[in-house]
Amino acid sequence: MGELEEINNKIKESEAKPKRKLGKGGKIAIISTVVVIVIIISAMLYTTLSAPPPEKYWKPKSVFAMPDIDWNNINGSYILERTAVDNDGFKGYIGAKDENTIFSVKIIIKISSYDYDPNDYDSLWIYPYLYAERIGNTSYRIKELVFHFSYGDDRNVSYVSMDWRKLGAKNLYFDVTPGKYKGPYGTYDNKLDSDWMNYYKIVGVNKDAEYIKDCGFTFPMQLLFFDEYPNWTNHTITFMATLYYGKYVHGWFGDSWEDVHELNASVKIYVVPEGGE
Repeated sequence: MGELEEINNKIKESEAKPKRKLGKGGKIAIISTVVVIVIIISAMLYTTLSAPPPEKYWKPKSVFAMPDIDWNNINGSYILERTAVDNDGFKGYIGAKDENTIFSVKIIIKISSYDYDPNDYDSLWIYPYLYAERIGNTSYRIKELVFHFSYGDDRNVSYVSMDWRKLGAKNLYFDVTPGKYKGPYGTYDNKLDSDWMNYYKIVGVNKDAEYIKDCGFTFPMQLLFFDEYPNWTNHTITFMATLYYGKYVHGWFGDSWEDVHELNASVKIYVVPEGGE
């Protein structure tokens, strides 16, 4: 048998061999790999969709509407009594306002639901609403409307990052300047995330210094409580709306805000153990 014929026979033998079947373990490994890839792609897509666009200012597409409440019958604080069961559903509103002869500012917090988890943190869902309005004849203009909250140095309280797709606004833009903003818990890719995660605030801006009549914004927010039952403790969370208004001046060296003033309105949520005060 010649060398060429021997090679041809080996080729035929290899083609005649049955193909190797994929075992159960191999199938599971492939499926697991596909699942992991899908999860990674989904996470990347969610991050891309929920993050603000890479520009200087961003205007949300969702509309804003202030709740219609009776200001004569609304409290400026709420006592949340934690229970060892979930307490979902609408609970109510708290609110506060302040005004002078030319502007007013209002903040409303909608208490939405409280979730108890014996094996993890408990959570409280709320919806802040901020609104500012020009109520008198004036040359002053709305500059910014700022939301800020605080729970002091309470290590048993925290909050989660924001899904910016759910932020609704009227006549306001938000500073989303790209960059690397460092904070105690990481680095953030835009100013809006940095303000929220580092300074507990959201700043709505009258970007073009227009002579707007009113403005406002709202978003869902989740607070987390890490102290475990039955060793619950008291917590106090303060929410504030601050309106900045001033005169927008066209000068030789550029335009600028001058004679800026502020109005503040704040409310509190007191979180207490079941049966506490």
